[in-house]
Amino acid sequence: MNDRTIWLTDRYGAQKNGARDDAATLAQLSVLLDTIAVEDGDEEHRTVSLTDEHEWNLEFRPDRVLLENVGDEGDEVGVLRDLDRAEQLAIARDFLTGGADALRGRDWS
Repeated sequence: MNDRTIWLTDRYGAQKNGARDDAATLAQLSVLLDTIAVEDGDEEHRTVSLTDEHEWNLEFRPDRVLLENVGDEGDEVGVLRDLDRAEQLAIARDFLTGGADALRGRDWS
């Protein structure tokens, strides 16, 4: 069971805060990924994200996933490009269960 607090943010900035029994889920993220999958002329709002209490942020765009720490002294780890939905959800699952450390072994550029 996840003991971190994780926020799921939709394309317009609305957040779902979840911890433990009310954690953000892959199903919820998948629904949000559907909202950014279709090009609708609103490129500014074509991101959704997962952010944890340690300020690690996993941002999804239709063509890439960005891992970064959004804290005051945080930094960008990198980007993975051209991922299909299964790959996006696998990355999200790793983040939900293990945080940023679970993602460090990936080939971020």
